[in-house]
Amino acid sequence: MITTQENNIYIVMYHYIREIKGSKFPNIKGLEFKEFKNQINYFIKNFNILNNNQFCQILKNKEKIPKKKSILLTFDDGYYDHYKYVFPFLNEKKISGIFYPPINVIKNNSLLDVNKIHFILEKEANRKKILKMIFDLFKRYTKKQLLINFKKINFNNSWDDKDTILIKSLLQFYLPNLVKKKILDKIFEQVIKKKEKQFSKEIYLNKSQIIEMHENSMTFGSHGCTHSWLEHLSDKKQNEEIKKSIDYFKKLNVYDKNFSFCYPHGSYNKSSIDLLRKNKVKFA
Repeated sequence: MITTQENNIYIVMYHYIREIKGSKFPNIKGLEFKEFKNQINYFIKNFNILNNNQFCQILKNKEKIPKKKSILLTFDDGYYDHYKYVFPFLNEKKISGIFYPPINVIKNNSLLDVNKIHFILEKEANRKKILKMIFDLFKRYTKKQLLINFKKINFNNSWDDKDTILIKSLLQFYLPNLVKKKILDKIFEQVIKKKEKQFSKEIYLNKSQIIEMHENSMTFGSHGCTHSWLEHLSDKKQNEEIKKSIDYFKKLNVYDKNFSFCYPHGSYNKSSIDLLRKNKVKFA
C-alpha cells in the first residue's frame, strides 16, 4: 500500500484492463476487470477524482487542491479494453478518465512494438527460445553475429527476470531500427500466427469508439503517433509526433483547450517540454 497525503494529486495509470482468466491471453500482464472495479470503488470512497478540466483549473488559477486527497485516472495506449470495460463502468459511476491512444495504431491498423512484445512473451513462455530466435534472425538479416554490451542494459527490474529484460531491451531500443522491426515482425508472425492488421483491430480503439467515449464525458490526450521514445528523437521528429497527433484529434473533434500529452515510455527531454508549450499543450 502506498502512503498518500492530503492536498496532493496522484496520477493513477492503467494499461490492459480485461477479464484475463479464461481469455485467449491468460498470461498477459494486465488487471482483471473485477479488480479494476474494486479499485475504482475504493477511490470513490477515499479520494476526490478530478476530471481533466478540474485539474487544469487548479493549474491555471493555482487554486488550493481540495483537502481530500485527489487523483486523475489515466489510460494508456488506446486499448479496446478501455471501451469494452472501462468506459461503461466509469460512465455508470459518473466519473471521467483521460485516455491516451497513439495515433498510428488507429489510422493504420498497425501494432505498437511494445504490444507485439507483450503478446509474444504471453504466448511463448520459453525465454531462451525467443532469445535464440532474435540471435538467429539478426545473423540472417545482417550476416553478422549479435554482440551485446550488457552495460547498456538495465537489469534492475522487480517485474521481470533477466532473460525477459534482455528480450524487451533488444526489441525496444538496443537493436538498430530497421533490423529490429524485421526481427520483431518475424517473431510475431511465428509465435502469434495472426495478421498484424486483424490483430490490431482486436486490441485497439477505433475512431467511432473514441468519438462515442468523448461524447460521454471521457477526455482524450496525445500519446504521440508512433509511441516513440521522445528523448531519442530529433526536435523535428518530436514536433511531428506532437503536432500530427493533435491534428488527428482535431479532425475527430475530440480536441479541447485543455489538451494534454502522455510521454510514451515516460521518455522526454527539455526539447519535448518546449515543443509541447509551442503546440499549446496544457500539461504532460
